Amino acid sequence: MNILILSCGTRNLLVRYFKEADSGFHKVVGTDCSAYAPALYETDAHYLVPRMTEPDYLDTILDICRKESIHAVLPLQEDELALIASHRRLFTDIGVIPVVSALSAIDLCRDKYAFYRHLISHHLPTLTSCDSFHAFLKEQAEGRMNLPVFLKPQKGCGSIGIQKVQHLELLEALCKYADEDYIIQNLAQGVEFGADIYVDMLTRKPVSLFVKKKLRMRAGETEKSVSYKDETLFRLILDTISTLELSGPIDMDIFQVDGVYYISEINPRFGGGYPHAHSCGIHFPRLIANNIAGKENADTIGSYEDDICMLKYTDLLIMQK
Repeated sequence: MNILILSCGTRNLLVRYFKEADSGFHKVVGTDCSAYAPALYETDAHYLVPRMTEPDYLDTILDICRKESIHAVLPLQEDELALIASHRRLFTDIGVIPVVSALSAIDLCRDKYAFYRHLISHHLPTLTSCDSFHAFLKEQAEGRMNLPVFLKPQKGCGSIGIQKVQHLELLEALCKYADEDYIIQNLAQGVEFGADIYVDMLTRKPVSLFVKKKLRMRAGETEKSVSYKDETLFRLILDTISTLELSGPIDMDIFQVDGVYYISEINPRFGGGYPHAHSCGIHFPRLIANNIAGKENADTIGSYEDDICMLKYTDLLIMQK
């Protein structure tokens, strides 16, 4: 089988995982809009494509699928998830399976305030949030929120635009003059966890779950972490997943404050910290290949060792321009 990885950017390790002999894939093809995306040069074949906002983008991707006899297409970037999911039929009509969740779940997870309201409606623990300065004042008066807080773009990604705010006057000014919608969230003074989950694309049931305790973050990605197991946290994650139409690789952020777990965000894609899971024997590419071949995956939730550390570092690719 052949897979096309879109907007592969700097996801070199992910490309290598799909190229492993036991991944189930014969050929890995990559695309990006920049010739300086290093992961392109680790694929078996690569293409420079228009930006995903250009009108000919989808036609270009579909042409690559036909030319390379692609069986599955894997988007990695937030906006691209929705684009591929909303045009799923264009791919399935030519025999290509998009490795994406339902568009409804993608849109809900992308909107942080809508996702917060979803968690509240399902009685799932989450950090108190609001979508305006006036709403914050009301929550503060009723004792549910207080400074300092996190101010986060409502549809942001990669921790871009997130800031800790300690003063009421600054919070008011930032909300008043912001050029995009923000949410205000209680500051989590505790431990952050990340979960890599695989929801079988045939049964729509979670079959793999890996949790890491985050030790250090950089530019929105986990740089240092340690594998972690707790049945209480596993159950909370599975309960949360069951409320959404998710499929394939999923990334989830959780906080623990005073011994209580709180769901923070879900990204319905490969997370930046997935290499930790893979190195601990959690093989999402193989699970994807099984599903593309029409085979259901067995439940292996929790099948990894705890207290295994991941220490990420920077590497280089030198090439002739």
